[in-house]
Amino acid sequence: MIKIYPVLFTVLFFLISCERQSNSIELPEPIITSDELPNSFEIEKAGVKIYFENTLSMDGYINGNTNFKDVFRELLVAVDNEKKINFDTEFYLINDKLTPTNFGVENTKISEKLTPQSTAKIGNKTSSNFEEIFNTILQKQDGNMISVIMADFIYSPKGEPNTISALNKLRTYTKDAFLKATTNHENLETKIYSFKSDFKGIYYDINDKSITGLNNRPYYYFVIAPTELMSFFINEIEPQLKKAVGFKHEAFFTSNAYSPVPFAILSSTANKGRLKVRNGNLEVANYPKEGNLEFSVLFDFSSIPIDNEYLMNTSNYQLSNPMFSIKNIGIKEGKSIDFINQPSTKIHPGDLVSIMNKKFTHAIIFEADGIVSEDLSFALRKKVPSWVKESHSDDDRQIYNDSLEQSKTFGLGHLIEGISEAYLQNGNDQYFDVTIPIN
Repeated sequence: MIKIYPVLFTVLFFLISCERQSNSIELPEPIITSDELPNSFEIEKAGVKIYFENTLSMDGYINGNTNFKDVFRELLVAVDNEKKINFDTEFYLINDKLTPTNFGVENTKISEKLTPQSTAKIGNKTSSNFEEIFNTILQKQDGNMISVIMADFIYSPKGEPNTISALNKLRTYTKDAFLKATTNHENLETKIYSFKSDFKGIYYDINDKSITGLNNRPYYYFVIAPTELMSFFINEIEPQLKKAVGFKHEAFFTSNAYSPVPFAILSSTANKGRLKVRNGNLEVANYPKEGNLEFSVLFDFSSIPIDNEYLMNTSNYQLSNPMFSIKNIGIKEGKSIDFINQPSTKIHPGDLVSIMNKKFTHAIIFEADGIVSEDLSFALRKKVPSWVKESHSDDDRQIYNDSLEQSKTFGLGHLIEGISEAYLQNGNDQYFDVTIPIN
């Protein structure tokens, strides 16, 4: 099991290490050039570097045929068969050193050769010097590269008497690492994918107690790439991963903003009160006799690389005026809107005419408490997704007897919070903001 020590890390990620090694690490020279991707995204070659946490804690994911291997195989096949870009794929094992290997087989077969036996003598599986390894990876990250790191990301602060303090250090050191990364590479983005796999190995809790009999465990892909390549990964590679067995959640971190967002006010669909839309402005002709004013607006969120789980969570939005609130959010499907907590709503024929030949993906019903006297401004905030808190553990000592704890990862929340804070400090705190004019 990898352990992390409370020293200042200049690393991209904080995994676990059992004993720290002080040996320097010689890493291969980068193959990919540092030329940035053109806006047209017409390039012939890009690099994909895949890193697997080769430690005892990960053996349970590669012991036999597992869901972990199924997802890994999907990744390898998707990259290898990509037609638009000729990817130069490299695979590395990470522990006390960074070891490039393909086990003597073609790239698509690496997942079959990845076993506890084939990795047993590659590096020290009880130790990892991530201070040097990930700092070097970060320095070699350039404009033509996608980096994928596969790990369980369990934090284990050996020798730390104060767990809360240790977890705060994890967040701080992670923030420091990503601040450096996003300062040196302003367009560098990070996407996290959460998976669940059958597990056939040993789990080590915060006290280093060996626990067997855990049949399923979460693990994660951390994908790091410049904006253009990240967009390509999301559009072309990600669908293969998300349809695989075991996919659960995702999170996205960027310094970019996505305004303006196209929108259209609906005058006759899912509204309360008599409304008109004139020159793009909402005009309130009459307020409802009972209840509050409600009006619906269509949006095109297709350019925002955020999943529906995040987009349809009302707590992720911020409204400028406390008079307004979000009553419901839905997905536009053809001529209807599927709202979260009400039956599917057909779009009024008059509204269909006004949005003809325009693309929209979502709808939001806004509610106004009182007489409207100003425009409505609202924004989608950059937050850590709610699933991260649900997947985070502060104490895993009862994991064997607690089925809920078995679905969590010790220290995960602090790790991802550090990443989020770094991106917020080097960027803005909103994915987009919109102002809806109201008369």
